[in-house]
Amino acid sequence: MFAIWYLFDPDDENYLTKIINNLAKKYNSPSFVPHITAYGLVDIDLETLDQKIFDSIHKIQPFTIETSAINFSDDFWKTFYVEILLNKNFVKINNDLTINLSKFSKYHFLPHISLLYKNMGQSQKQFLKKNIHIKKTFTITGIGIQQFSEKIEDWKLVKEYLFK
Repeated sequence: MFAIWYLFDPDDENYLTKIINNLAKKYNSPSFVPHITAYGLVDIDLETLDQKIFDSIHKIQPFTIETSAINFSDDFWKTFYVEILLNKNFVKINNDLTINLSKFSKYHFLPHISLLYKNMGQSQKQFLKKNIHIKKTFTITGIGIQQFSEKIEDWKLVKEYLFK
C-alpha cells in the first residue's frame, strides 16, 4: 500500500520536523516526516503508480501554500494539524490523481499538515491549539510515494518527484 505525499522545501521541512519532533517527545508519540497527503492508500504496484503520478504532475512548478487554521480531531490521523487552503495547483493535481487512481481507491482530499498522532484528551488538544504558533506559508517542491505501514516508524518514502 502506498500514499502520495506533497513534499516541502528543505527549509520548511526542517521547520516542521522540529515542531513534530518536539511534540512527539513531549507527548511520547511517534515522529514522522512532515507531509500533506495528496492521495491516500492505493494498493497497486509501484511501477503503475509511478506512471499515474508522473501523468498527474508534469508541468507543475514549486508553489506556495497558505495555512488557514490550527485544529484537532478525534481521528488518530488528524489528532493535531494545520489546515491548508486549497489552491489551483492542489485542485489540478488532485483532479488528475483522482482520474488516474479512483479505479484503485477513493480518496477525499482535505489538505492539512499533521503535527501529532496521539490518542489524547480534548483539553490537551485545546491547550496545544492555544499555545502553538505556525508560520503562514510553506513551499511545496515535489511529491513522493510513501510505503505505508500501520507502524508509523516504518513509513518510508520510496520515490520522490521534484517539481521543475
